[in-house]
Amino acid sequence: MRYNEGVANTAPAAHRLPFMNLAFALEYSLGHVTHAQNLKTVLTDDADVTPIYIDLPYHDTPGWWAKLPFIKSNWSARASLGALLGLRPHIGRIDAILFHTQVTSLFSESLMRRAPSVVSLDATPLQYDVLGAFYGHVPSGNSRVEALKKQLNERAFHAARALVTWSEWAKQSLVKDYGVPADKITVIPPGIDTARWDFPQRPPAEGRPINLLFVGGDFPRKGGDTLLEAFKRLPAGVNARLKIVTITEGVGDGVEGVDVYRGVKPNTPELLERFAEADLFVFPSRGDCLPLAVMEALAAGLPVIATDVGALAEAVRHGETGLIVPPDDPDALAKAIAELATDHDRRAAMSRRARESALARFDAATNYRKLVDVVKGVARPAA
Repeated sequence: MRYNEGVANTAPAAHRLPFMNLAFALEYSLGHVTHAQNLKTVLTDDADVTPIYIDLPYHDTPGWWAKLPFIKSNWSARASLGALLGLRPHIGRIDAILFHTQVTSLFSESLMRRAPSVVSLDATPLQYDVLGAFYGHVPSGNSRVEALKKQLNERAFHAARALVTWSEWAKQSLVKDYGVPADKITVIPPGIDTARWDFPQRPPAEGRPINLLFVGGDFPRKGGDTLLEAFKRLPAGVNARLKIVTITEGVGDGVEGVDVYRGVKPNTPELLERFAEADLFVFPSRGDCLPLAVMEALAAGLPVIATDVGALAEAVRHGETGLIVPPDDPDALAKAIAELATDHDRRAAMSRRARESALARFDAATNYRKLVDVVKGVARPAA
């Protein structure tokens, strides 16, 4: 656990100053790291809030308890116990708590009864079990363990005053699979700095290849192998070049028409350059919820070809801001790439709609303020 807080308002409730002590138990893994950092940036400028951060890293969790056999091997247990131990000393002066994701909330039902709380999530546990094989996650297979897991999650969801999901896809699972009332749930996607991803309109690709861009650290899970195969199957008349940004070694090297960029960090000039020179973003993922890379592509005005996995079909509107294809289908992917690569006018129209969609739905400053407002809305009223 890592603790980080401002000067907290320690006055008794009857003399509480107008600003709020809000606690944030934050999962630090994969794309949730960027999510947490963006949230903290917005809170830096919020004079009404004194934040208390309980950062919960997936790797190298500190504390002797994190080395216990069951705890060490179970991320939900590590995250939930870390959140409980981190929050408990502050509970008497916390006005509200945000748990992100639900894995941080499972052992804190008693705290949630004392301090109004919000649980935020990108996918429900049952959805993650479906996608989990692509993340190296395998359900226990033990019916008693799975029943207990579902019970703990249900209790946390129902103890929360409000829930926030990244997508309608996740909201519907909360309603259907966990019995959460729909009016208790607000859909707020994570956001990106849309100004950073604003590039000039691409000129017609006369005499040059169409640049296809793929960004995905985990090449197999993101469907990179499907894309390579689709690229090889493109019709002879399609003049395209594929640019791959990944950390995976040994993929795409030596393939004609393919450039591979490794070691490119998020939000760096090199990554921005890849987006600025691209004409299409291709993301044939096998397992994802709502990846930031797709939001970045839309903000960059790139038509996106993606798969119908997780909430991707919500982010990418088929026929408007891109195309949706089945996962693991290189023929369908090659056909979609060829359709857009050979039609500049269609790409240009999708590009405009992609940028408009990102501004309306995925702007970080707007969305993280909405998230903070939900937390403020459940907080104890100031005296």
